[in-house]
Amino acid sequence: MAGNNTKTNFSLELRAHRIVSGAPVAEVLADELAALKMRRCMLVTTSNLSSHFDTISDDATKRACAARFTGVIPHVPEPSVMQAVDTARGSAADGLLVFGGGSALDTAKAVSDRTGLPILAIPTNFSGSEVTWNFGLTVNGVKQTVRNPAVLPRTVIYDPALLMTLPARVAMCSGINAIAHAIEALYAPQANPLTHALAETGIRKMIDGLRRLCANGERTTDAASDCLTGSWLCGEVLSQVGMGFHHRICHVLGGTFGLPHAEVHTVLLPYSVAWNYGHVPALAALSDVFEQQPFAHALAEFSVAHGAPRSLEALGFSAGQIHEAAALATSTPIANPHPVSASDIEAILAHAFAGDMLV
Repeated sequence: MAGNNTKTNFSLELRAHRIVSGAPVAEVLADELAALKMRRCMLVTTSNLSSHFDTISDDATKRACAARFTGVIPHVPEPSVMQAVDTARGSAADGLLVFGGGSALDTAKAVSDRTGLPILAIPTNFSGSEVTWNFGLTVNGVKQTVRNPAVLPRTVIYDPALLMTLPARVAMCSGINAIAHAIEALYAPQANPLTHALAETGIRKMIDGLRRLCANGERTTDAASDCLTGSWLCGEVLSQVGMGFHHRICHVLGGTFGLPHAEVHTVLLPYSVAWNYGHVPALAALSDVFEQQPFAHALAEFSVAHGAPRSLEALGFSAGQIHEAAALATSTPIANPHPVSASDIEAILAHAFAGDMLV
């Protein structure tokens, strides 16, 4: 196990939250809202998911939603947060009900950060944001990571039935995004035996679930449930450690250059793993995840085979932006197992731009 390589001197903060897994949302949501004393909550979601929410919630739950904010925007630009805050305050909301993925969850956390409102989360993909007290916020074109334990959702409802119609590409990219959280946890300065165990188990659970969820043939709720479990474990570990150089690059590519969050993680992660592999003994523990293949190469092949993009170029990034992105990523110190410079990141980005791991 990777835990054999962990240090024994560490500090750890665990915060309580409630996980409700496996039951249909319609059967448990009203009781969970009541337990949190949410009687005038604001629903935070997208316009598309808002109508889906109506199909899975009963009349009592709909009446408990005093307002809806459907202006969720990827990478959470600050103006959208301020609009959501105004909506919450204008409706006298007493809580935030989130139905969506990472962007909706981070929007709700940013609102909670400003208002103190509690959050109940119903994730519709595998971002893992529902169990972290981190959130991304883009201010003047720069994506920041904010950490505030008070924004951790009080209750999370995992309903695997919500994932049965998720497109394979979306499921794959969302799942690799979750794996990225756990990969960086394996070499974070704050790593400890608990984070290593959660990270390795979460990675294995997610990959096994994705294999079955994205395979040809009929989907099963068991596969979706395994993916949600992997997402949960990978998300839990993210709250315990800081983000490393992989997340730094991804946040620059998303916040400054507007590339889609999960897809960026999916394309870049194999190259980040390859860069650190020889310096992180814990990564070697993953060598058996893909039979007879190096983990980084197999991860890229696995994702592309199930519809994920192959390169940063395919996401709209240009070669002329590599230098600027590397400079932005290294504008402040980066915690990494071995030194990483702007020129190193330029080289990583050049490879990811070309998608040459699979050539």
